[in-house]
Amino acid sequence: MAWQDDIRTALLARDAREKHHAPLIAHYHRLAQHTVNLKDRNSALLHAGRTPSGTAAPPDALRAALVTSLEQQLAQARADLSEQYRVQSTNAQRLLALTDSLRDQEDRGRDERDELRRLRTEVDGLRERAKWHKEIVQEKERQLVILQDEHQSLELELSQLELQNDNLKTDNAALLQRWLESKAHEADRMNEANAFLEEAKRLKAEVAAAQAAAATATGESAKGKERALEEALAGE
Repeated sequence: MAWQDDIRTALLARDAREKHHAPLIAHYHRLAQHTVNLKDRNSALLHAGRTPSGTAAPPDALRAALVTSLEQQLAQARADLSEQYRVQSTNAQRLLALTDSLRDQEDRGRDERDELRRLRTEVDGLRERAKWHKEIVQEKERQLVILQDEHQSLELELSQLELQNDNLKTDNAALLQRWLESKAHEADRMNEANAFLEEAKRLKAEVAAAQAAAATATGESAKGKERALEEALAGE
C-alpha cells in the first residue's frame, strides 16, 4: 500500500542519515587504535634502546629496532590503506545502491503521487456520479410515488367503470327483455289483426255470396210471378 511504502522510505532515509557518519567513526576508532599501537611501539623502541643494565644500547641495535618498528608501521599502514580502499569501495557501492534505491523510491513516489492524483480524480468523479445517481434515484422514487397514485386512481376508475358496465349490462338486458316482450306483444296483436282481417274478409265474402244468392232467388221469384201474371192475363 502507498502509506506502507512511505513509512518504509522514511525509515530507509533515517537509516541512511544515521549511517552516514559510520565510516568516520570507524576511521576514528582505527586512528585511535593506531595511536595506541604507536605508543606501544615507541615504548618497545625505548626498551629496546636500553640494555638490561639500564645503559644505552649500541646504535646498530637501536637502528635495527627502529627499522623493524618502521617496517611494522609501514605494513600496518599498508593494511590500513587496503582496508580504507576496501571500505571506500564498499561505501561507493553502497552509495550507488542507495542512489539507485533513492532514484527508484523517487520514481515510485512520483508514480504513486500520479496514481494518487488519478485515484483522487476518479474518486471525485465517482462521488459526482454517486450524487447524480442519488438524484436520479430520488427522482425515480418521486415518479414512482406519482405513478402509484395514478395507478390507484386508475384502478378506482376502472372499478367504477366495471360497476357501471355491469349496471349497463343489467339495464341493457332488462331493456332488451322489455323490447323483446314489446315486439312479441306487437307480433301477437299483428297476428290477431291479421286473423281478424282474414275473418272479416271471409265474413264479407260469405255476406256477398249470401247477397248474391238472395238476389238471384229474388230475381227468379219475380220472374216467376211475372210469368204467372202473364199467363193469368193470357187465360183471360
